[in-house]
Order: sequence, then C-alpha cells, then structure tokens
Amino acid sequence: MSEFAHPTGRKELAVGPLKSTASNAILTLPPFAVQALRRHRRQQHRLRLALGQTPTLWLLWVEPGQPPHPIELDLVFRTERGTPINPNHASRAFAHLAASAGLDAHPHLLRHALASAMAANKEPASIIAAQLRHADGGALAQQVYIHQLPQTAPRLAGVIEGLFGPEAHAGRAVSAGRRAEGKSALEPDLTGRPATALPLVRGYVAGTGFEPV
Repeated sequence: MSEFAHPTGRKELAVGPLKSTASNAILTLPPFAVQALRRHRRQQHRLRLALGQTPTLWLLWVEPGQPPHPIELDLVFRTERGTPINPNHASRAFAHLAASAGLDAHPHLLRHALASAMAANKEPASIIAAQLRHADGGALAQQVYIHQLPQTAPRLAGVIEGLFGPEAHAGRAVSAGRRAEGKSALEPDLTGRPATALPLVRGYVAGTGFEPV
C-alpha cells in the first residue's frame, strides 16, 4: 500500500501488484503470531459492529501500464475509524514504540532481525532467503540482511575455549593416554601369543584368527 498522486494533485492510498512472484506465497507462522492475529480479528469484528463499519473497503488498484481502478478488500489492519492505515503513519508509530524502549529502529529492521536470528540458529542461507521471499537463494540475505548478533561473539569465544583451552588440552591428553593403553593391551607378548586382554574383546580376537586363552 502506498500513496497515489492523481493528475489533479490529490493523493489517496492505493494498492498494487507485489514486488516479485516470490512475494506471493503462504507463510507458516509461529503459534503465538496466529493466536495474536485471531485475537485481533475478533476485536476488529466487535469494533466494526459497535461503530457500524463495513467489513470491506474500496481502494484504488494501481498497476504500471493499466488505468487505476477500485477494488474491494478486507484489510487485516485498519484504523479505529475503519479507514486504511497509511504506511508512513505505521512506520512513525513503530519508531515511537522503539524509541520508548531505547531503540532507534524502523519496521524494515524486523526483516534484518529475523534473518540474523535464523543465521545464528544455523539455518541455511537458502532457507532464510525463502522466509524473506527472496528468489536468489540467499545472496542478498548474506550481503545485506544477516548481521552478527550481540551474543555471537561470546558464543564464539566459548567455542574457541572448548577447542583450544586448558580443558581441551587435558581432554586430548587423557584420550591419547587411553589410546596408548589400548594399543599396548592389544599387542601380542614375546611368545607370539596374544596378550591376556585379547580374550575380553572376542570380536577382535575372532577377526585376527587368535583363539582366546
């Protein structure tokens, strides 16, 4: 939805085709979002009945190369007066809400936040692109939308600590010692007979042709 300027200079809200064919899709929403939308729908229905508002609105459809014409729509979000919500007004309301929480944000950053959270959760770039309705397989998401989250650096520090820290060195030393013990236990003695530990590993003994002692 955007503002359409008539030749006379008058402006009104209008709708038009989606940006790309990939934008036309059914999205799977998390349960909390579905519940919120259902609550909103019930409240909207009660408000319409109380104020005598029509369930649908007529908006101008504007498409390149075609003359504008009105279409009837049942909008998910409307003002309390039942009119369409101007996207600019919605953006300002979001910015004020974010500022009250100490953030400098606009609605489009929600897409960046979702992409970054999915990447931090190890979702492939192709899946992130599909969720954002990008048709490039993830190139744009990786270049523009995915950002390092604040908790990423501490998590990576923990990964490095686990790989190269003192506990990792101690663990590798213990593993090496156990491998050395296992190797010596499986070597035959000077008489050519297998060591006494061999009968305990019957599968290994059978595989080598040695008979348990």
